[in-house]
Amino acid sequence: MSTTSDLTRPATVVVDAFSTGATLARRAARHHRVVHVRSRAGLPATFAASLPTEVLAEDHDYTADAEQVVRRLRDVAPVAVVCASEFGVEAADDLADRLGLRGNDPALSRARRDKGAMMDVLAAAGVRTARQLRSDDPERAAAWQDAQGLGRVVVKPVDSAGSDDVYVCTTAQEVRAAVARTLGKTNIMLRANTSVLVQEFLDGRELVVNTVSRDGRHWVTDAWASTKTAVPGGRTVYAYEDLLPGDDELLVGSVVPYVESVLDGLGIRNGPAHTELVVTSDGPVLLETGARISGLANPAALDLCTGANQVDLTLDCFLGDGAALHGRATAYRAVRAARCVNLVARRAVPLPAARFEEALRGLPAFESVRWRVADGSTLRPTEDLNSSPGVVFLVHEDPQEVQRSYDALVRLEDELL
Repeated sequence: MSTTSDLTRPATVVVDAFSTGATLARRAARHHRVVHVRSRAGLPATFAASLPTEVLAEDHDYTADAEQVVRRLRDVAPVAVVCASEFGVEAADDLADRLGLRGNDPALSRARRDKGAMMDVLAAAGVRTARQLRSDDPERAAAWQDAQGLGRVVVKPVDSAGSDDVYVCTTAQEVRAAVARTLGKTNIMLRANTSVLVQEFLDGRELVVNTVSRDGRHWVTDAWASTKTAVPGGRTVYAYEDLLPGDDELLVGSVVPYVESVLDGLGIRNGPAHTELVVTSDGPVLLETGARISGLANPAALDLCTGANQVDLTLDCFLGDGAALHGRATAYRAVRAARCVNLVARRAVPLPAARFEEALRGLPAFESVRWRVADGSTLRPTEDLNSSPGVVFLVHEDPQEVQRSYDALVRLEDELL
C-alpha cells in the first residue's frame, strides 16, 4: 500500500522533515498522507539528503511563494501541521495559525527561535535566566564581561543549533576573538550572524528534558544528564547523555517545575520541546529550548526504556486525540538504563562504518548506531555536535553493563576514529 498517494488518507502537513524529523515523517505516513513544506531553500547536503522523499505525497517550498503554498494546503484540507525540525519552528507556527489548526501562538515564534529574545521573554515572565548581552561589537562584548565581573562567559550565535560556533571564554581577548569569528558567518540555520549573545557561564550539572504538550499540559517523555569531553583546540563537546530515572529527586523536585515555567513562558502549549539547562547551586537555569523533537530522538530505544517516545507522543498530540498522552503520567518511568554516545573523531580518516558496526554488535548493551556521514567519507576532527560522525545508543537492564559497553566503545573509537 502506497504511503504517498492514497487520497483516502487524511493529509498532514510536516514542516522540514530533516535529520530526526525524517523519523517523524515516516511514522506519520503510516496512517496519513504527508504533505511536506520546506521553510527555506539551499539546505546543506547532509540535511537535504535526510529528507524521506519516499513517503511524501507532496513537497512544497514555502520560500518560493508562501501564498500559493497556503492555497494548496487549504485545498488538501490537512488535519494537522507538525514541525519536524528546528528549521521549521516559525513556519509551522504560521501555517497552523493560518489554517486554523492546533499549534502555538505565532506572536511568540521569534522567542522560540532567537536565543536572545527567548531569555528576554522568560525574564519578563519571572523565569530565572542567565545574564546576557546581545552585541555586534567585539569590544563592547569584552567590556560587558569585565563590567559584570564574570570569570567565564559563553559566546554563541543568536539563532543556531548543534553547538555551532559556541565558545567558552575566560579572557577579554578570547571574547573579542570569538565574537569576531562568529559575526558575519552563515550559521547552520542558513542565516547570517549579524549579532551574537554573550552569556554568563553556568556552572553545574547539565540536563536535557524532552517534553510533549497538549492544550498547555506538559508531559516529560525523557530526561538526560549530559557529560562533556575536551577536544583539541580548547573546545568541549558532548560525549554522552545518560537517561535519568523518571522519579529522580532533582528532576521531580525542581527541574520539571522549572521546565514547565519555561514552556509556559514561551507559549509552547502544543507539541514537542527539547530543553537544555544547567542545575546551578541556586537551582535550574535555562540554556535554550527548541520547540521541536530532540535531535537525538530514537523511538525504538525509548520504547524499550520507558514504553513510549517523544516522536509518537507528538503525533498523538497532533494527529490523534491525545489519548496516548492522557493515558500516561506526566512523568515517565524508566525500566532500562540508556546512554546516548556522541562519537568523537580525533583524526581526518575515512569512516570505517562497516568495521565499526561489526564491533558494536558484539557489545551487550548495543541498541543502534546512527551515522551523520557516509561510509568511507573523510572525517574531520570533532569540534561540535555537527562534526560528530555519529551517535550510538546503549540500552540494558543493568547500568553496569551499559558502562562496560561504553568503555569498550571508547577503546574502539580511539582505534578507528
